[in-house]
Amino acid sequence: MKRRSFLKVTASLSSPIMSLSASGLDLGSTRVPETTGKPWELSNPDQRLVITQGGAGLSYQSFVRDAKGSWQQGSLAHNGLVSGPSFNLKGGLNAGTTSPRTLSLAGHATARAADGSRLVYPWSSEFSNEPGSPWFRLETTLHLPRDLRLQQKESLEPQIILWLSHTSTMMEGQSASWRRILLAQPTCNSLGSPGNDLPSVYLLDANRGIETMMYFDFSDMGWMSLRNIPRFLGYHCTTASVLEPNGNQRLGVGLILRRATGDILPAGNVRFSWYLLQRRFPKLITEQAAVARWMEALMPLFREKLDWPPCAASWKEFAEGMVQDVQKPGVALITVNGHRGLRAYVKQTSELWHESGNNFELMTVADVLWPSMLYLKIHPDPAYQQVIDDLLATLPHFYDADLETLSNDLVHGNKQVADSWYPFENGLIKYPMIGSLAGSKQLVENFISAYQTATRLAHRYNNLFPIYFRTDNLEQEGAGTNYAVGGLYAWGGLIAHRLTGNERYREAARRAVKVMTTVRAASLFHEPQELAFGALAALDLGLQESARYLLYEQLRMFYWYGDPSQKHDIRGMVQAAASILYPAFKENVEAMLPWTAIMKRGLVLDILLRLMDQQRRNNFYFFDACHTAAEKPALLPFVPYENLGTLELGGQTGNVGKEIYGSGEVLWSYLMFEALGSVRDRELLLVNLDLIDAFDAGKFPPRELEFILFNPTDQDREAAINIPVAGSTPAKLMTGQEQLRGAISISAGKFIRIKASY
Repeated sequence: MKRRSFLKVTASLSSPIMSLSASGLDLGSTRVPETTGKPWELSNPDQRLVITQGGAGLSYQSFVRDAKGSWQQGSLAHNGLVSGPSFNLKGGLNAGTTSPRTLSLAGHATARAADGSRLVYPWSSEFSNEPGSPWFRLETTLHLPRDLRLQQKESLEPQIILWLSHTSTMMEGQSASWRRILLAQPTCNSLGSPGNDLPSVYLLDANRGIETMMYFDFSDMGWMSLRNIPRFLGYHCTTASVLEPNGNQRLGVGLILRRATGDILPAGNVRFSWYLLQRRFPKLITEQAAVARWMEALMPLFREKLDWPPCAASWKEFAEGMVQDVQKPGVALITVNGHRGLRAYVKQTSELWHESGNNFELMTVADVLWPSMLYLKIHPDPAYQQVIDDLLATLPHFYDADLETLSNDLVHGNKQVADSWYPFENGLIKYPMIGSLAGSKQLVENFISAYQTATRLAHRYNNLFPIYFRTDNLEQEGAGTNYAVGGLYAWGGLIAHRLTGNERYREAARRAVKVMTTVRAASLFHEPQELAFGALAALDLGLQESARYLLYEQLRMFYWYGDPSQKHDIRGMVQAAASILYPAFKENVEAMLPWTAIMKRGLVLDILLRLMDQQRRNNFYFFDACHTAAEKPALLPFVPYENLGTLELGGQTGNVGKEIYGSGEVLWSYLMFEALGSVRDRELLLVNLDLIDAFDAGKFPPRELEFILFNPTDQDREAAINIPVAGSTPAKLMTGQEQLRGAISISAGKFIRIKASY
């Protein structure tokens, strides 16, 4: 069989069933060995790992502390460090490198080389537990002198599986399965197509009173490729079960391989890195509570990479460049039927989409308008102001009086099919914010009319929104759903309440949040900013636990890892939509913009600051100056490319095109991180919290500004803060009741809330 045509697929079930062969159970390195020699162990107050050596190689077992303080089995015995017949890792303790918090092991294993010959290779492994952390880190490295041929037969390899328990197949259907909560990754869209975001899994088994969590450090697993397994195109973080005699099955959890595109592990150091946490938890809780327990345990595992792309200048420089770029006629700025607008993509930069130039979208116009109106209050520019005025004059023409809705297309008929997040984000959030800033009664009235139509859609589907619907009769098209779009609808309702004072809009928002926090957690993934705006709406309604939950759900769509196959770093970015398999500049920034208002309302999570700081650095990779696709022409260099390459998409970067409908986010980045307040030490994050609440252009920027200063480094630092909009007037800086003078000391990993008045 030729390697390029090699494709092996296992059952695509939420818990894959592995079959019995005639010779018995084929579990590779999970076969029960005969223990020889004294076991080694590593423990913390709640969990203990015991490593043993047997005839089939090293294996381990997990124990958890029970209610009486004794150790109970958290897993079955004899879990291989890596699962598969090529990974029977024999060896022992590497005493010279072992410490009280670390066990180092080493040895040799035998497999087949790519040419079919016998391959003996050394390996090393380390089990560690940092003081105060509930997590164990397990790292195993194969030191391959030659390519290794994987044995892809009835079962696939390599996998990382922790076998938890034996269970009765009959009881699984009777009650056992109902007493478990599985939160699997990656996130999937509403029709089941998987993405490539957070590599983690959570399983609460109330039958045994134990919760299990695993996190896989893909940043450290650079061997994945089409030659073996292209990461999330083959792996899922989920459960697996193996059928056993007498109507039983074995349940496991881990990095489960469902298909492989090749059978070669490359020569060199092949590393498997993952984290494991088990603890006693006897309660059967809601899925929403399980998400919270999982994310709160996971958050300390996100590690920032405090580097800057070589091209990174300042967001001010990129904002100034973007303002000039979007004014370029023909390639960006176009006129249709006498109305001025913007292309979706810079002309001829998209390899996927072709624009005729005979139409343009509300999405692009609204994306640029909203932040531009704030930008111009800080940096007046007559030429750009004229462009913005022309775009403002176009906005009323997106309103369809017959359908009482806002179309995404300037030129549109009366039988349209809408993609729900387009009219909800652009029509129910951006459109009214622009109307409010412009003081336009017409735009506000158009929005209220469109919101009432959206409310009819909400009532028709009980806030369980479809992805696609017809605008003439609100009938669903297709099978897809977009429950998370309720977050945009909810925040739009609170905007409507603010603009009209009518309580019914606030109640509509409350109902939408209630539904979002009731449906299955796995059904909430579409565009990541939907969840952020939903969290903001929940917090504004006083529903703090709902706000936390929706933020935790949003975290599941982020890239907690760097992609070793690429030159750019996607760490801290977010998958642009469930199953889309890449980060996009627009969604990156829009997903975190609502966090500023969430923080202003008092909900500050350390991980949000770390992700925000990581994006402040890594988002420069979307531009020509940092672009890895050097063959692409540098046309309008301050308009971002939509997509960065990932392993799952073969590293394709920029082929979707330069997104003008994401160029507004260049301005948002400047407004958040530099325009209203800046800090001399570039390593410190200073983020403004006032942008989402700016409804009146005449009062922007406000005379009292709110910020968070965050130190992401591992060293205490000094912050010299400048408030550029204060001009020559010295700004008064306060934290709580304390006035700040001179340089501000900020401890490693800490944040300070600051108010600046001038």
